[in-house]
Amino acid sequence: MPAGSWVVVSNAPISSLNGLAASIRLGGLHVYHRNATGLDGPTLGLDLDVRSVTAAPADDLLYSAPSTRPTFIRLEEDAATVVTSMLNEDQVYYAAERVTGRFAYFTDLFLSALVLPALGLAVDLGPAPRRTVGNETLVPGVERLGYGLVHESRHTRRGWITREVRSADLLGRYHRPTRHNPLAAGRHQLEALGAAVDSSLGDSTSCATLLSGGIDSGTVTMLAARHGRAVTAYSVGTPWGDEFADAAQLCRHVGAELRQLRFREDDFVLSLPDAVRWLGVVSAETVEVALTMVTVQRLRAVPEDLPLLTGYGSDLINAGVHGTDATEAEITAGVVRSVHDTRFSNELNGRAELAYHRKVHHPFWHWPVMKAALETAASCKVRDGREKYHLRTAMQEHVPYEVAWRRKIAVHHGGGLQGGLARRITRDIGERPREALYFELFRALMDETGRGLLDRLDPVRIHDSALKALSDNRH
Repeated sequence: MPAGSWVVVSNAPISSLNGLAASIRLGGLHVYHRNATGLDGPTLGLDLDVRSVTAAPADDLLYSAPSTRPTFIRLEEDAATVVTSMLNEDQVYYAAERVTGRFAYFTDLFLSALVLPALGLAVDLGPAPRRTVGNETLVPGVERLGYGLVHESRHTRRGWITREVRSADLLGRYHRPTRHNPLAAGRHQLEALGAAVDSSLGDSTSCATLLSGGIDSGTVTMLAARHGRAVTAYSVGTPWGDEFADAAQLCRHVGAELRQLRFREDDFVLSLPDAVRWLGVVSAETVEVALTMVTVQRLRAVPEDLPLLTGYGSDLINAGVHGTDATEAEITAGVVRSVHDTRFSNELNGRAELAYHRKVHHPFWHWPVMKAALETAASCKVRDGREKYHLRTAMQEHVPYEVAWRRKIAVHHGGGLQGGLARRITRDIGERPREALYFELFRALMDETGRGLLDRLDPVRIHDSALKALSDNRH
């Protein structure tokens, strides 16, 4: 498992990071970083993009209107300011010892094992995962900074002062959608999605897509091919099933090459430590939705030089997760709530891509696409017993009817993944909830990080350690 790329900014020295990271001083601040770029030259007035861990000269005001700009950390002499995106996909964590005034911002939750002791705080996960609310994490004393936030720590004559400013919530505008024609709304979203695909790929003439049998990844694949890219679609098969035939039908129609990836049961099981590592959560739904992508990256199944496009996020903005019996008001509120929930779940962060040195893009999660979907009325999204009605209606103009209207299969259901994984975990740990295993993976990762093994995290050892902990607790 790669160590990944990360940054820690603290007003206290953290000696346990000295052998793991490069470091610089900015007045009273200690900045530690792993694989960051742009921090080896002049270091005053820099904005460090959290998604790419790349620093560049600061270029705008911190206190401004709600922004969908990616989260960044501004580094100045004796001051650190975190400005979080309104969507808040990429997490920044914060811990502080209130009596001494020591604090730290960091981008990898598992560094808590090294950061907290340096602040004078204990590391104690407890016997079971605690119930978290909002920005709380599984590590007591560590919070995930919220969305639309400017969080500043600055050294003054009175010592270190911390303040924060919150922006109005951008999502509050979308409880009354304005687009009521399904075909027009679908066409508008396809236009925005095509622009997002082009923006993601830039000058690349070829790309890869992660293709299931569903409408979401199929739409992204179609648009990339229609926009002149040489597309290689990768479809994942499991021991419990696959969607190869459905993927092949779409590829034949749009002229994309199809590659079948056949993963073993253990390939998925041994990707669980990576999934927990990069997500920092143990929710079964979140971990298992991410598992296919994490497995593809861990096994390096797609060439690293190919930018990879996915259909992730479409279910959330296009009412793919609310069923077809809900009222229009329930669907509209549910879509806004689904987007809001991603601000805390870490499910759309870029940590795994950063660790595995590859470019992964989720075009449905570009703001113009999200805005088009949020403006679309529930009556367009769910109609005649079908979800994503507007998108399917528009796609029917580009692909065969049976492709556009194929029944929805979530990424973690396609190929029987979630059911097969659940049965395997039951064999391993009995009738306990899957979160029990995921939490012990979390604990094992914390333990090894605390021992300075960040460069040597072995998924087999982590998984075996988690199973042993559960077995010991059983007796």
